[in-house]
Amino acid sequence: MPYANPSRFKLPIVSPYRLTDDRQAEFLAAMEAIMHSGTYRTAGGWSRRVAGCVAAELRLPGSWTVVPTRSGTDALVMALAMAGVRPNDHVAAPDLAYHAVGAAISQIGAVPRWIDVDPGSFNMDVGDLAAACDAAPVAAVVAVDNYGTPCDRSGIARVCASRRIPFVLDACESLGTPPNTENSVCQADFVALSFSFTKPIHAAGAGGALCAPRHVVEERGGHPGLLMHPRRLPELNAAYLALAWPDLSKVVGKLRLVYDAYRERLAGTPLSGQADGGESNRIHAPFLLPPDAGRSERDALISRLAASGFEARAYFESQSRLWGTASPLVSARLAGRVICLPTGPGFPLECVESVTSELKRALGARRT
Repeated sequence: MPYANPSRFKLPIVSPYRLTDDRQAEFLAAMEAIMHSGTYRTAGGWSRRVAGCVAAELRLPGSWTVVPTRSGTDALVMALAMAGVRPNDHVAAPDLAYHAVGAAISQIGAVPRWIDVDPGSFNMDVGDLAAACDAAPVAAVVAVDNYGTPCDRSGIARVCASRRIPFVLDACESLGTPPNTENSVCQADFVALSFSFTKPIHAAGAGGALCAPRHVVEERGGHPGLLMHPRRLPELNAAYLALAWPDLSKVVGKLRLVYDAYRERLAGTPLSGQADGGESNRIHAPFLLPPDAGRSERDALISRLAASGFEARAYFESQSRLWGTASPLVSARLAGRVICLPTGPGFPLECVESVTSELKRALGARRT
């Protein structure tokens, strides 16, 4: 919907990460070297450096490899192709997720099978996934770490392993989540990452990575539908990402601080936060309106915030609704009630008070 007075926005939905002055100078020098050498698309030194950073961050075993890509969507498409998904196959995916998930499935020519989500975590419901896999053949499962909160990777892995279905983990939103004792990423067969502007750190607006066992990439990476070379991360973007990487933990700490501040100031209001078990990187700031609220009230709230200079958004739409198919019950209800508040590495923490004050006024008017 068109939001009121867009020209008056003072706080964007996400304030992206920016290189410090010293690293910006290093990036400009790297850019000049790349320009002079013409090594735009080669998997050169900067891409190898990115691959090493990803492998270390995810604690990947030595038997795995990392392929830096143009985007998280490219990584998902490559993962599905390497998983053996073919046109007209069915791929299970959470209904409440960014629409790039369904787009990647469609690029393969496959058909999404929408799985309902847990009302607390907003992530794929393992029981509904198991029922869907038993009801009809599924060629692969794409599970998403929605809003930066890890899905039930162990439960999904058990469902997939018992039925011999490839498990693709869309970790595009969860990079930088506080590590736990178990390396749950490797319970998946493939892992896709994204480094777009909305992520804690980014590759100057583009970028992603595919992680998988090395022998799988070597054996299946030549699939004609993958076009591996054009899908690879350009060296210019890789240089920016590699120089940004040392700040990842600091940025995630800032994002979590912002979300905790929102949650503290919104305590006692009808808004509730996402259950994350302390593991989310809080890439977004999602809050849920009460059960009796709907899309119209949520959108009116977004417009009211916009009129005051605060950009909030309705992340994410039910994918089934976008595809024009039947929607799972829980996902359909949640999609109309989630509102994401302004956040990001560059977001001023002191502005949380202004945003929440306006929210409280709007919610107070709701009760009168």
